[in-house]
Amino acid sequence: MMARKTILTALIAVALAAGSLYGGTAAGGERTLTRAELIEKISGFWIGQLVGNYLGFPFENIYVDEPIPILVDRYYTPLNAGDLRMNRHDHRAFVPYMFTAFDGAYSDDDTDIEFVTLHAVEKYGLDINYEQIAGAWKRHINRRIWVANRTARDLMDQGLLPPDTGRKENNPNWFQIDPQLVNEIWSAFYPGMPRRAAERAEWGARITNDDWGVHPTIAYAVIISEAFFEDDPVKLVQKAHEYIPPDSPFHEGMADVLRWHAENPDDWRATRQKVHDKYYRYRRGDYQAPVSVVSSLINGVCGILAILYGEGDFMQTVGIAVSAGYDCDNQAATCGGLIGVMHGPGVIPESLTHDCLPRGRWNQPFNDTYINYSRDGLPIHNRISDIVERIADVAEQAILREGGRRVERDGEIVYIIPPGK
Repeated sequence: MMARKTILTALIAVALAAGSLYGGTAAGGERTLTRAELIEKISGFWIGQLVGNYLGFPFENIYVDEPIPILVDRYYTPLNAGDLRMNRHDHRAFVPYMFTAFDGAYSDDDTDIEFVTLHAVEKYGLDINYEQIAGAWKRHINRRIWVANRTARDLMDQGLLPPDTGRKENNPNWFQIDPQLVNEIWSAFYPGMPRRAAERAEWGARITNDDWGVHPTIAYAVIISEAFFEDDPVKLVQKAHEYIPPDSPFHEGMADVLRWHAENPDDWRATRQKVHDKYYRYRRGDYQAPVSVVSSLINGVCGILAILYGEGDFMQTVGIAVSAGYDCDNQAATCGGLIGVMHGPGVIPESLTHDCLPRGRWNQPFNDTYINYSRDGLPIHNRISDIVERIADVAEQAILREGGRRVERDGEIVYIIPPGK
């Protein structure tokens, strides 16, 4: 037995040496990722989501018929917004001051439902079922939720369990944006395993949504999971497109934006106009999709637009996601998390993570602090670095469960991601 283990260890070492060990491809299509790289990319994922969320806050649901006339690249408040329309009458217009009050980042539904999911998966495992996740929702998610999330949560109080809480006949908001902004964490749980990420993200999406209302969630799951190894936005969108049913309005929207981007790669505003004209009030034959500024369709298609026209650059991608309008903090958070996975947190401007207070600066992104003030019964003060480590621990479990391996080389932990997952 010892000899067999020695031979196996040697074979693994040869395979790793033959491939690109760090973020590369080993024998048989396996891909490798060091623990340090995994932590770096998940850190970019979480911090990128936070930045996108806060950049979009002032403009959430304000610009619909036309995009924001500038490319948003800073935290706007009434003091520096000029003639820009914004949410001037609540906390969304005062993000830097909220940072000061909390001395760090703070929770919103772009991250805090994922925070609940993390806690629930740690408790029940990656095979968590609908009864268990509904219990977690009832314990922890009781306020600061809207639209499909709110309806699903109310249905839970009436005794329904997912996926019945997301079905059309029960949830009139089945088509809204909710699931695509609260299920990205499944991609971090399944790095480089897009099929599994898509399956579990769809499972999560059906807590609140149905039919094509879950399709943007699936696409984002594939894109973010694959971005642990691929940094070409066009290839990522093309791969995600394969996972969406051909008769879906979102499949059509992805195809249109891919084509429009290829025809006119330099003018995202022209493509945004085409998106608005066709997908805000979408019709196909006798079918008319529900119209909503928070529809998963129009917002999902705009997210794809931002990914393609952003060309892998953090500020350009997130800036387009915000400036495209609609429920813009949501797609900006998703896109920010995506680019953070691609390139790590180092590509995120320090003006948005360190030098973002009315006065003074932090030495770490958001002071390494995430204040949970919205999800009952979970820790209030959290270190972002701890959240990242916890997500990475779940990702390790997923890698091993799916047939991957953990090995050590020169004192460094290396994960071997199984192919075809």
